[in-house]
Amino acid sequence: ETVRKVIQSCIGTKFISKWSDMACDIAMEAVKTVTIESSGGKKEIDIKRYAKVEKLPGGAIEDSQVLRGVMFNKDVVHPKMKRRIENPRILLLDCNLEYKKG
Repeated sequence: ETVRKVIQSCIGTKFISKWSDMACDIAMEAVKTVTIESSGGKKEIDIKRYAKVEKLPGGAIEDSQVLRGVMFNKDVVHPKMKRRIENPRILLLDCNLEYKKG
């Protein structure tokens, strides 16, 4: 409860006051998601390394949520391109991947 009051005082602007409970819940969930406990029992919270706020066009503020895992956002460049891929296989490359005609 004390943590919630601290978060509310930090984000207590006129704009977000309508959604302050939701914003506090999201902030607390995000912190819990990126908290790492070391072998000595010390907790480390590195939000710059493990968390990112991403704004996507469309939707409402109420649609905001914390997503766990790695997220990729790719623009659809072809009408037949799939919009969602379940259980993808991922290849990490350290070079350009381009198709050159001719």
